[in-house]
Amino acid sequence: MTPPAALPADMSSTPAGARVRQLYEAWWQPGTEQLHGASELVALDGQIWFTGSAMPGALEAGPAKRVYRLDGEGRCDSLPAGTRLAQPSAPLRLLALVQARPGGGDAVELLSLDGTERRESWLAGGVVEQLRWSADGTQLLILVAGLSADVSGREGGHSMKSSAGPAWLPDVASPTGADRWRSLWIWAPERGAPRRITEAPFNPWEAAWCGPSDLLCVASHDHGEGSWYEAGLYRLGPASSEPVRIRQPAEQIGCPAGSADGEWMAWIEAVSSDRGLVCGRLHLQRAGAPALALDTEGVELTDIQWRDERRLLCTGLRGLETVVGNLDIGSGEFDIVWCSGTATLSGWQPVAIPCGRDGALAVVEAYATPPAIAWLERGSARPLLAMGPARPPDAGTIRPLRWQASDGLEIEGWLVEPTEAPAGPAPLFVDVHGGPIWAHRPRWAAGLRATPVLARQGYRVLLPNPRGSCGRGQDFARRVVGDMGGADADDLITGVQALVAQGLADPARVAISGTSYGGFLAAWLPTVCSTFQASIPISPVTNWYSQHFGSQVPWFASAFLRSAPGRADGPYHALSPLFHADRIQAPTLVLAGLRDKNAPASQALEFYNALVEARVPSELAMYPLASHSLRGFPDYLDSAARIVAWLECHL
Repeated sequence: MTPPAALPADMSSTPAGARVRQLYEAWWQPGTEQLHGASELVALDGQIWFTGSAMPGALEAGPAKRVYRLDGEGRCDSLPAGTRLAQPSAPLRLLALVQARPGGGDAVELLSLDGTERRESWLAGGVVEQLRWSADGTQLLILVAGLSADVSGREGGHSMKSSAGPAWLPDVASPTGADRWRSLWIWAPERGAPRRITEAPFNPWEAAWCGPSDLLCVASHDHGEGSWYEAGLYRLGPASSEPVRIRQPAEQIGCPAGSADGEWMAWIEAVSSDRGLVCGRLHLQRAGAPALALDTEGVELTDIQWRDERRLLCTGLRGLETVVGNLDIGSGEFDIVWCSGTATLSGWQPVAIPCGRDGALAVVEAYATPPAIAWLERGSARPLLAMGPARPPDAGTIRPLRWQASDGLEIEGWLVEPTEAPAGPAPLFVDVHGGPIWAHRPRWAAGLRATPVLARQGYRVLLPNPRGSCGRGQDFARRVVGDMGGADADDLITGVQALVAQGLADPARVAISGTSYGGFLAAWLPTVCSTFQASIPISPVTNWYSQHFGSQVPWFASAFLRSAPGRADGPYHALSPLFHADRIQAPTLVLAGLRDKNAPASQALEFYNALVEARVPSELAMYPLASHSLRGFPDYLDSAARIVAWLECHL
């Protein structure tokens, strides 16, 4: 049998590339100002500011972000300056926002509140990651990442690099490099220029106001991404010479939030696999008293914000549901504002902001419904600004799915089906989420890439949430720690078996893919079973030993494997797909970005070479400008087309 021809370097002119382009153009309407996404919402006096995404240029150029204002009459306009993080101050009548600079780094701009007049500008000397006014609106908190600081896996998993200087300049790594640290600044515009308030070796990852002048922040004493996993919670006051550590968690900590009077401190603790994706239990502490863990009716929290001095707006997951609710810290009553098992909130994790006495604002979306800025109250979501196409192209439907694992544990996930679903078995595409402590939700078009394209071609797509996923409690999340590629792999196999038993999946046409940790499982599962006839690992880990010493997060491997890399007989070797490539029969397409430091491209290259030696049909595509998960353009389009074409060849 003649093997299929290799996929071309440029997929844009292939039939698969044409199908991807047709669908993405219908969704994103390139060449127009049509909004297709929003984030970083903030509200004041009936107006909403947000960072919006549109595609004014060609599809290959990808989305452009800028600040928009939505008024009470439904009019939406972009501001002439500002790319993200708009923050209004009522008493100063100022709007602070961030403007990216072509030479690298950001400027913080202060405009008149209507955005028409520029008042002041400050060159941050790095990338601004947070802006937030104090409760009285007179001081601006600014978190700045140095120009060579690490970027988290969810944001691309690389090190930032200034474009200043010639292209040949090396990327210099050093434990003491000044441009690798993060720092906190406070700007009181009526008193002068911004003032730096932290210095290395103190590295703040996220911060919030706590009272009129104190700050609450998650920080570590090293700038490396891996040090986040051992970060603590600190309080900084104007009179303090050193930050005071409030909490050193057993696992990870995030979302610090201080009450306006400074009396209460709140945060979320959870076992976590990625910075910025903490999903767990609310903790609350009054100054001078012990910390308390509060119940939120089974909802694992992904975001918290103070509504007033005694109530918190809490957003999170409860199984397959997305939940927003108000927690009264005095009575402990948790009042649900909005809850849905068919829709969710945009973003890597669900986020909502307080608005009005009891309501909230959020960006709501569902698999077949584009994002919309919506008012959440009394269980309903009232759209204020719809985004995306008025008539989305048909890409099938989604429904929840549950099955029993081999040990009897119930596993959840989502099943995408074609609108004209076949009466009998269909080809099945299993897409494994990253993390591993994260979760699939009913996102608009399943977060895109290849899923909606495949659904239009008659595939069923399984989006599983195996043990280790968030939203089902910390015990469920911890089941993957020390057992990566074990019971969670079985959860995926039994999910496929359940669909085969129901007559929905053709056992001879099953493919697996995944990104990051999902890429590891997509590489690992074909070494332990013959369930899959094709495999597409994206940004995978394939050799835990070289991952430990070659990535920006060595802590992850040792903590989640519960082992040390020096053990020759340990899980670093036993659970590395690379060393078991001779067991693989499934044709394997490996995709990676050369700028990736989270799961370095060498992981993909090593695996590909092992596959070639084992005579496994395989191809490797490495994108020179891409980082973790291949989220840039046109890499995103090419990878989607490459997935579709690979399945056409091998299923």
